[in-house]
Amino acid sequence: MKEVIYNIFCFCPDGIHITHAGIVPHEYDGSDAQKLDFLQRNLDIDLASCRLFYDIHPSVLEDNKLTLARYNANLRFGNSFAPFELALEALNAPASPLAIVTQVVKGKLQYDIQLSISEQLRNRHTPNYHIEGVKDLPDYLDNYMKDDGFYIKKLLNDDHMEPIKLLFNKKHYLSSFKLLMSFIDTIAYIEFGNKKRVFQDWLDTYSDIQSLGVTSDELYELRNSLLHMTNLNSHKVTQGKERRLSIAVCKRGHPTQYYDNIVYINYTDFLFLFDEAVDKWVDSYNGSNKQLTFIERYDEVVRDNY
Repeated sequence: MKEVIYNIFCFCPDGIHITHAGIVPHEYDGSDAQKLDFLQRNLDIDLASCRLFYDIHPSVLEDNKLTLARYNANLRFGNSFAPFELALEALNAPASPLAIVTQVVKGKLQYDIQLSISEQLRNRHTPNYHIEGVKDLPDYLDNYMKDDGFYIKKLLNDDHMEPIKLLFNKKHYLSSFKLLMSFIDTIAYIEFGNKKRVFQDWLDTYSDIQSLGVTSDELYELRNSLLHMTNLNSHKVTQGKERRLSIAVCKRGHPTQYYDNIVYINYTDFLFLFDEAVDKWVDSYNGSNKQLTFIERYDEVVRDNY
C-alpha cells in the first residue's frame, strides 16, 4: 500500500537536552517491513536534506526542557508520538503514521538506537544489553508494565524487599536492616533526585516514623554509621547532636526502648511501617506523569535480576 512515511530526527546538540525535531516525508509503496528498511537506508540522505524543523511538543517538557533521558523514558512508557506532535500535525500525518525516530547527538546520527514510532523502547533496542558470559539484561518493563498498569510495588518487592526479608527470616537482622537503609536511599533518589536530605524527606513525607519515638534525622545517623562502619558512632552522634539509635527484634507492637544511652527501635514494627509507607508512595504514581520520572531514574538502578 502506498502511503506517506516519515524519517524523524530529534536533535540533542549538547548530549543532554533535545532542542527540536526534524522530519522528512516520503511517499512509498510496499510492505511495512520494506518501508522501514527504506527509511533506514535513507537516514544519512534525509538528515542532510532535512528542511522541516519543529519545536518539541510542550506536553513532554519539564521546566521547559526535554532531556535525552526524559525522552527515552517517554519512549519506554509508550509516549512515542508525543514529542513530535507539532511536526506530525504540520504535515497532516495520520493518527498512527509509519515512522522511524533517530537521535542526532552532537551532530551525529545514533544508528545504535533506531525505533519505529509504534514501538516502546526496550533493552533489546540498545547496544550491549547482552554480553556473553558477563550479563544478560532483561528489561524490567517487559515483566512489570502490563496493559492494565505498571506494577511498581511488585518490581520493588522482587528487586529489593525479597532479599531484605530473606535475610530477616534467616535471622541476619543487621544485614537485613543495612540493606533496607540502602533501599530507602534508592527510592528517595527516585522520588526527589540527587539532592540533600532525600532520605529524611522520603520518610517524613510517606512514613509514620514519629510513631516509633524517633526522627528521620536520627535514623539517618544510624544509617550512616551502619553502612559506613557497622557501628553506632556517626559524627553527629559522637558530637552529641543526635541520639544514638540501634535495632531490637521484638514482637510486633513492642515499644521503642532506651538503655545505656541507646534508643532501640523495634525492627519488626519498622518493617510494617516501611511497607505502609511504600504503599502510600507507590499510590502517588497512579495515573501520574511521575511514572516517567520513575522509569528515567530506575533505569539507572543496578539490578540483581539478570
